[in-house]
Amino acid sequence: MLSTILSAALLGSQLALALPAAHGGPGWYSTATSPASASQTPFKFPLPNGFPNIQIPSTKLTTIEKAAHGTLPNTPLASKLAPADVTSFQLIAFNEIFEVAFFSSLLRNITSNVAGFGVGSPEVQKSVVKALRAVHAQEQLHALGANAILTAAGAEAIQPCEYIFPSDNFDSAISLARTFTDVVMGTLQDAQNGLAVNGDDEYVGLIGAIIGQEGEQTGYYRSLLDLVPSELPFLTRSTGPWAYFALNQNFIVPGSCPNAHIIDLPILGPLKLETPNVEAKDQTLTFSFTNNGTDTSSMSLVYQNQQNLPIVEKPRNIRTSGNTVTFDVSLPYEENIMNGLTLAVITDIAGPFSSADDVAAVTLFGPALIEID
Repeated sequence: MLSTILSAALLGSQLALALPAAHGGPGWYSTATSPASASQTPFKFPLPNGFPNIQIPSTKLTTIEKAAHGTLPNTPLASKLAPADVTSFQLIAFNEIFEVAFFSSLLRNITSNVAGFGVGSPEVQKSVVKALRAVHAQEQLHALGANAILTAAGAEAIQPCEYIFPSDNFDSAISLARTFTDVVMGTLQDAQNGLAVNGDDEYVGLIGAIIGQEGEQTGYYRSLLDLVPSELPFLTRSTGPWAYFALNQNFIVPGSCPNAHIIDLPILGPLKLETPNVEAKDQTLTFSFTNNGTDTSSMSLVYQNQQNLPIVEKPRNIRTSGNTVTFDVSLPYEENIMNGLTLAVITDIAGPFSSADDVAAVTLFGPALIEID
């Protein structure tokens, strides 16, 4: 019922809900340049409630838990973690703090009645704000929980950066939330697998609970966009390096992170999707990147979609202008029914690859993110 009302409001009125110019401009994820500019004022912490500096336990934490409709887990925390799992929880904290910043900005703009932020009737706006306030509080708990796990294991907690949010209207803001949540769910699969393999399996169920919660979120965002709430039968797998790069390249003000350097993940080269509005059909896509000495004759474009084996395509029509390399490549949509999130990366070998992790280990550029239906 609510999704029908919201979809009708969005499609019928075509009202724009823009993130403020002070926090961003047009475009998301496909950009190959830094999101920050001299004309934008980055989002900075702390929040009015003191987040991320919240004591556990405290009255401030209880207030967040009530807004989140639930509590942080009260089970004992492990006193040690495998090094790879420390990296996973540092990445989780890094991402969750970003999400708190995003929803803080979005909610502030809606509730402050910034011009263009109408989302339909007062009843519809009330429903949207209610949902986003719950998400906002839940993401605070995710971040606090990840940092608490790190601290209990003797590792360093992740501190907030400064952020730029590039969406400039309601549809693109919600589409952005949908996409970064898709990436989160794919990356949490990677973390969950690592915990099991590395012997830290006491947290496998916790990560599963977060994946489910993030799935509820993305179903809501998809409903707002008049899409089928459940995206795929098996959600797309991602990896830590891909998620870390996507956040750094698109939302983080360079040099603003006090301790993100401790996250043991590489910073990859950006890969830009030049083709707008990718449709559900076989087609040719165009990508570009800034060359850093890569031998373009040996590179491959690899797609990761759903839980399937990575798809390797050979770039063609490669052209160079200065340091910019542009090329075309096939998207085999029909054969693979490539709906939902697809991650595209450049490697210097052609595989074959047996998993997303195998591809991530040899990724040079990317990911570019593609959403279909």
